[in-house]
Amino acid sequence: MRKPLHLFILALLLSFVLVPSVRALGRTSVAVTIDDEYDRYKKRGDALFKEGKYQEARRQYQNCLEVPGFENDPYAKEQIQECTTGIALRQQADDAMRQGKGADAVKVLDQLLNLNPDDLITKGQFADYYEREGNQLFNQKRYAAARESYTKALNYTTTRQETLRLQIRTIDNVTRPSRHIGIKVVTGLVAVGAGAYAALLRSDYQSKMSTLAQVSQTTDPTGSGVIANPDSYRQYNDAYNAAQAAQEKNGLFKACLGVAAVATVAELYLLLHKPKQRVSAIQWKPSSQSWGLAISHTF
Repeated sequence: MRKPLHLFILALLLSFVLVPSVRALGRTSVAVTIDDEYDRYKKRGDALFKEGKYQEARRQYQNCLEVPGFENDPYAKEQIQECTTGIALRQQADDAMRQGKGADAVKVLDQLLNLNPDDLITKGQFADYYEREGNQLFNQKRYAAARESYTKALNYTTTRQETLRLQIRTIDNVTRPSRHIGIKVVTGLVAVGAGAYAALLRSDYQSKMSTLAQVSQTTDPTGSGVIANPDSYRQYNDAYNAAQAAQEKNGLFKACLGVAAVATVAELYLLLHKPKQRVSAIQWKPSSQSWGLAISHTF
């Protein structure tokens, strides 16, 4: 009789210990499953929100609220409101773009990025807008403004960096002064400088000879070649030496005239013979109707 009684007592004790543990384990398993479902919806929503896909993200956050125990989740409710705001702002930006109101569209896109700095779609819209603007300005030959627009577009894209940098390099090549222009400037300066110096030398020589003639007339009015007065002789001697020094520069005067003549001829040649632009078989130029480059082939 004692053995069955012992077994009965042991079974009773085990029932008090094991049954609550099993029930608790079951409840834990259900809670973990529910949490996993919520986390799955939340992660999908966060990923879509980061991309700027607000419609799809809002749907995932609404799914979060349908998980038992999370009907009033504050995070999901807040994100649903953010998505609703994002959807409304994007619609405003798209409407402004279609109506050609670029400045208004940019203001709305700024609001979207303030709402969600990681918004990839909005960044892409910014890049498209500034690249199209740059293309239009380029085709209008407003190169400085076009370069500024392309630079702005660079800040909003990682996928079109090379295309935009190519467009900026194209502008730099167009606006950079050519070597031909530099040579024309130099030859012009040489021609003007040499001619001016030659004129200065000739003027100085003529002035010194005129002074010598006047002094000679005053100190030796008879033309005898004899000047008895020491002061008059000194005056004549100074004028003679000055005229002699000016005459010795006659070789330099002729050289300046030669340089000026050669430079002038070279300047005229460069003005009349403009360098031909080298045309490659494939040319790249911005397309005014869309972002990117238009390719033309020359035969």
